[in-house]
Amino acid sequence: MKIGMFRMDQVLRIASALIVLGLVIELISLAWIHPLSFTLFAFIGVLSIGLGILIYLASLIFVASPRGEHRV
Repeated sequence: MKIGMFRMDQVLRIASALIVLGLVIELISLAWIHPLSFTLFAFIGVLSIGLGILIYLASLIFVASPRGEHRV
């Protein structure tokens, strides 16, 4: 499946879910006092937020607009 076949709202939901998941992981790791909390914060949380941002930026480029809309 090409990314152009997805609708914009579907891609934005995926991107926002990854960003929110990353923020929740980072909040949990900030409240958790353990050496592994830094690993959770630095790798899992940041990776999730970064992936959400990259999906959002890719959706601006690759997701096709509906056929009925005209660009100004």
